[in-house]
Amino acid sequence: MAHVSTVDLVREDQEHLFHPLHHPADHQAPKIWVKGDGIMLWDAEGNQYIDSLSCLWNVNVGHGRRELAEAAAAQMAELAFCSSYAGATNVPATKLAAKLASLAYPRLNTVYFTSGGAESNESAFKTARFYWKVQGKSDKVKIIARQHAYHGVTLAAMSATGMAPYWKMFEPRMPNFLHIQAPYPYRFEGVKPGETIGQAAARELENYLKAEPGIRNASSIKEAIRKLREKKSQ
Repeated sequence: MAHVSTVDLVREDQEHLFHPLHHPADHQAPKIWVKGDGIMLWDAEGNQYIDSLSCLWNVNVGHGRRELAEAAAAQMAELAFCSSYAGATNVPATKLAAKLASLAYPRLNTVYFTSGGAESNESAFKTARFYWKVQGKSDKVKIIARQHAYHGVTLAAMSATGMAPYWKMFEPRMPNFLHIQAPYPYRFEGVKPGETIGQAAARELENYLKAEPGIRNASSIKEAIRKLREKKSQ
């Protein structure tokens, strides 16, 4: 890219670009990333860094993979985009869905593509609600998530996320999202003698299932807890 003053870039960024979780005080001197190669990133000042997060965990095979850029360019030259709403489909999506189904266990044989993790979670919440509506149990809308767990920052996903700093700008959160302790050995509270952290966390989940109206009949989860206890006693 042609050389542009980093001062001008930061000014334009601050004037025209909203960022996720945008706290202006935290964005006075942002890193301006200009190049990636393999696991390395370079900023506009020429400093080199290891991209230890794979950006947002989505550059799993590294930066600068020419074969991926060429494959994307070839597809866009042939068909840049088309809707997959009911009544339409396309060859790459169909072939990829079949490939993923072939790699998964037999009952996981249908794929719904999304653009990211938060959209995936939002879609999962909606799918669960629709399922229970079809079953005639439309009051089953509660979601149990874990403290310290990250599920995204769209509205429902943020309500599932168990990290208070993500909530402060957007309260009130959506109702019917509950949080229990994660099986975190360093900070888990209430472990009984002889229990592992995992068993204590399962017990806390079971207590929620018993206490919360609308989720008492979550038999599949209770069955998993029962099997965990049987395994412990063997």
